[in-house]
Amino acid sequence: MSSSILYPRLLDAAAMDMHRTYTHLTIEELKDRHAYQHPSAVFAATGGDRVARQSLENLRERVLKVAEEAGFPSDGRRRDHTEFDLDIARLLHERMGLVAAEAAVRPIWAFLALVVLPDVSYWRYRDPPIDRILGTDITRHVWGRLWWRAHLLTIPNETDQYRLLRTFNESDFDQIYARRSLLGGSRSVVRALADVWPSVNTGGFPPRRVLRDVLKRILRAAAIIEFDSLDYADLCGEIRREAATSVAAMRDENRRVP
Repeated sequence: MSSSILYPRLLDAAAMDMHRTYTHLTIEELKDRHAYQHPSAVFAATGGDRVARQSLENLRERVLKVAEEAGFPSDGRRRDHTEFDLDIARLLHERMGLVAAEAAVRPIWAFLALVVLPDVSYWRYRDPPIDRILGTDITRHVWGRLWWRAHLLTIPNETDQYRLLRTFNESDFDQIYARRSLLGGSRSVVRALADVWPSVNTGGFPPRRVLRDVLKRILRAAAIIEFDSLDYADLCGEIRREAATSVAAMRDENRRVP
């Protein structure tokens, strides 16, 4: 296993206090609050090298550049936020040097949101609920969710290793990651699903409805099939079959409705 860069972990009480304060500040005021250390931040005792201040400064500079291209510090447009998320997902995954075990530690995302990038965090989600900032649910955290999206969808040996990032929008990817304990934790299944999905014939049914049904079928099949042991082509074929079964079942259900 490769070693990880260790990031500061912002203690919960301090994170909560900062969030309560920052929700009442303007983006301009939050610009003056950014920092690269905090008295209530700690590091893991072992497991990697502590991130250098210069690395945090470079990360902030890069994120700011992407944010400015998306309209920061103004409100921006929804499509700008979508492009912003995709660009940031790639940036964080490429630059932070995290391994999955460290990226699952929610206080590091609270540190990033509240200490290093408070202005951009509260620009991306104005008046955000607590899970967007503190990382109580990483699948919804302003930064953590993007790192995990890139991590699960990256194809390391391809020239464009992030090509699958665009397959699903945020809401659809949430459907996948919400099932992470049985599905989202398997990178091969998530990648294969994203690879296959653009070619799936949804039979005229809403794609999200088909996706939900396919996910249910994959989860049921996981009880008897070791997906990670399958050849990638076979795994893609299995997902195609589950998708075809979902669409056929929906057609049958429609025929039975009087």
